[in-house]
Formats: sequence, C-alpha cells, structure tokens
Amino acid sequence: MFIINYFVSLHQNNKKRLPISIMQELFFELLRVAIGQMDCLSRGPRAEEWQYIYRTAQRHGLTEVCYRGVERLFDFGLRVPQDLSIDWMADAEEIREKQELLNSRREKLVRKLGERKIRAAVMTSEHSTSIDIFVDCGMDRAVKFAKLTGQQEIHCGYTSLALNVWADMPAYLYYRILGARNPLVNRKLQKWFGQNKDLMFQQVDNDISTPTLTMNAICMLQSFQQQLLSGKAKMCFLLDGYYVLSQLGGEFEPFKDGSDMTTTLQKLGLTQFAAGVMWVLQETLGLERKCMLCEPLETEGRFILKELMAEKRSWWNLVRHYPMEMMWPRR
Repeated sequence: MFIINYFVSLHQNNKKRLPISIMQELFFELLRVAIGQMDCLSRGPRAEEWQYIYRTAQRHGLTEVCYRGVERLFDFGLRVPQDLSIDWMADAEEIREKQELLNSRREKLVRKLGERKIRAAVMTSEHSTSIDIFVDCGMDRAVKFAKLTGQQEIHCGYTSLALNVWADMPAYLYYRILGARNPLVNRKLQKWFGQNKDLMFQQVDNDISTPTLTMNAICMLQSFQQQLLSGKAKMCFLLDGYYVLSQLGGEFEPFKDGSDMTTTLQKLGLTQFAAGVMWVLQETLGLERKCMLCEPLETEGRFILKELMAEKRSWWNLVRHYPMEMMWPRR
C-alpha cells in the first residue's frame, strides 16, 4: 500500500508541474529571486536559456524586475553572458528613468484635474507604462477636460478615453473602471462599482488619491480577465496583483453592502477566474494561501497560465473556455 501511494503521489506531483516548461520555470524562479521569494536559481541557466528569460521578461513587461533578480544572483556566482548583461542593464536603467518621469507627469495631471474640480484617483500599478487615472465625472466632462488640453480628436471607449498630452507616453482617463463583455455581467459590475465608488478615494498621499488595497485587488482581477480575453495579458499585471495581495495578507476591507470577498466574487461573476489566478500566483510567484482572495483552482489556473505564456495566443481556446464572455464583442 505504501508503494502504491508513493507512485500515486509522484504521478500527481509530476502532473502538477506540467503547465510550466523547463525554461518557463527558470523565468519564474528569477522572478521569485527578484521579489525575495528565493535566494538563488535551482541551477545556472545556459546561454540560450538566459536569452529566453530575457525575451520573456521583455514580452511580459518585466525587464527591469528580472534584472533585479540578475543583480541578486551575483553573490551566488551566477552570471548572465556579458553582451546580454550589458543590454539588459541598459534596458533596466531606461525603464527606471521612464517610471520616474511617469510618476512626475501623473502627479501633474492629477493636480490639473483637481484645478477643474474633477475628483481623480490614480490607478496604482507598479509596472504600468501608461498614466491611468479614474475620474469621477462621467464621459462628457472627461471629454471637455481633454479638449481643454488642446486635443482635437478624442476617441472614447466604453471605459476610457486616450489623453494625448505627451507624445512619448500614453495617458488614459477612466470614467468607468470595470467593464465586462457579457451585458448581464456588466450590469452587475456597474451597479456594484456605483455602490463602492468611494473606495477609489480612500488612500491619500501628498493630496493624491488611490483606491483601497481591497478595491485595487478587485479592479486588477477584473482588468486582468478582460486583458486575457483580448489576448493582451502580461505577467506584469499578475505581479502587480501579487504585491497588492501580499500587502493585504488576507485582511480584506468590507464593501459598502457589507459583503465579504467570497460573496463579492460570486456577485461579480469572478469566482472561478479568481480561483484560477490564485493558483497561477501560487505556482509562479509563491503567493501564500493566507493572502489569496479564495481557494486556488488548478484546472482553471492551468488554462490561464497556458494562455498567458503562449507566444501565439489562440482565440479559439478562449472561445471554448469562456463561451459566455467571448460571444460578445469587446467593450
């Protein structure tokens, strides 16, 4: 019986690792080193593996983060090939400079909105390459503000408009944060957000408002779902979610109707997706169970991870897996 149980356990453990290829595992290990979850890689990557890790980091918006991991590996004698190391270091420094500029411009834009008596909240994201601000004023007034900046052509989407203030940096004003393809689900989202909108302005630092961590966790989760459905999801979005959930440590603030996290996820139609994302965060970044929004679900997580890491996204895979969402056009 012991031998049978041993081989069953071994089979289950091997099955558990199937979604992650050998080189993907090295990429995730480097991420865990960068965020302090690991001290060193399980082995030294070969030159071609370092190239894969670098390209994957670029594709997922994590070049600078992964370079932090590279720097930490120096103490263990692990070195990136010299030519690649020079390019990687230059990319990381350029990203840091752009992030400083983004932060400065974001503050300036929020203050301009304040001068127009428009309540604004910064959508906090560690690895964003755009300025994303929620404005509590509706689409019409957001359009008027955009015109005041001298913008002639204004293209409005369901959730946001592009603000062409800086040629080298995209900026967006969001008059809706959440938006689902399925109209029935979207109606629930809009009602829920209307009831909890004030949670977007609970944290204030230097007169800049940001959402509560719990509100941010919900917004990030729903935004990541829409990015996955659109074939635009990146690992950097999940890393931002990891940071938020780690800060919360499983202590979620109640929403306006008194609902807990489990009830809220059910209400918003996010239960299964959230469970899959928790599994991905656990497998790739080592998120602790106590920090999760809900219990992880391996089957959903495997699908999300496969689609997230695929170099060529499959629209048909998404249709088969999420038929009730994919049957509707993008908002």
